[in-house]
Amino acid sequence: MSARRSERGGVINRTSDGVYPDGWEAGVVAAVRSVPQYRPAAGGIEVTALCEVRREDPAALATLALALERELGARGAGLRPVAFACIGTDRSTGDALGPLVGQRLLRLGYDPAGIVGTLEEPLHALNLRERMQRLMEHPARPLVVAVDAALGTTDGVGSVHLNRGGLRPGTGVGKDLPAVGELALTATVNVQAGALDVQILQSTRLFLVQELADLIGTACWWAHRNARRAAAAAPSAVAV
Repeated sequence: MSARRSERGGVINRTSDGVYPDGWEAGVVAAVRSVPQYRPAAGGIEVTALCEVRREDPAALATLALALERELGARGAGLRPVAFACIGTDRSTGDALGPLVGQRLLRLGYDPAGIVGTLEEPLHALNLRERMQRLMEHPARPLVVAVDAALGTTDGVGSVHLNRGGLRPGTGVGKDLPAVGELALTATVNVQAGALDVQILQSTRLFLVQELADLIGTACWWAHRNARRAAAAAPSAVAV
C-alpha cells in the first residue's frame, strides 16, 4: 500500500470499444497538464503525475487507457515485454486492489508471464524483493508498471492516478521496500489515518476496491493492446 495525495484532473468524452474518436488525444493532454509534478514525502523517488481519473466518471476507463498507452508507447512497449507488478494481499480488503487487478488481467487474456501478483500468488512485502529481482534479471528487461492501493484524503477516495517514476510500496504503513516500476498506477481506496492505517485498510469496502481494480485492469489491457498494434503498424506506415 502506498501513500499519496490527491489532485483533481480533467475528463473527456466516452469512447467506443477498440478505437479512440477524433479529439481524444488533445483532451487527454489537457487533462494531464492540469496535474502538477510533485515529490512524495516518503520513499525518496521523484514522481511525475500524468493523469488522474475518478471511478464514477463515464470517461474514466478511456482516459486512463489512452494516457497509459501513450506512456507505454514512449517506452518501447511494442518492442519489449510489459509486466504488471500488482502489489498487495488478499488478507486485507483495501490492500487486495493489486491482486484483483492481476486477476482481471488474467481473465482478459493477458500473458500470465507478464502478471506478477494475483489472488492465487500475491506480490507482497514478504516476497516482493525476490520476485522483482527475478523479473528484472530477465534478459528482455521488461517494462514494469506497478499497481498498488493507496490511502489519501476524503475527496481523493475513488480516484486512480498514473505516475511516471514508479512507486515505493508500503510507505503508507511504514514498510521499507524497494522502488518498483517505471510507471505506477495507484488507487485511493480509503482515508489516511496515521497509526490506524492498517485497520482502515482492513475495513475498506470490497465493492469500491473491486470497481477500481476492474477499471485499472481493463485500462492496462486496453492500453497494452493498442500500444502493440500501433508499434506493429508503424513500419508499414513508413513504407507507404
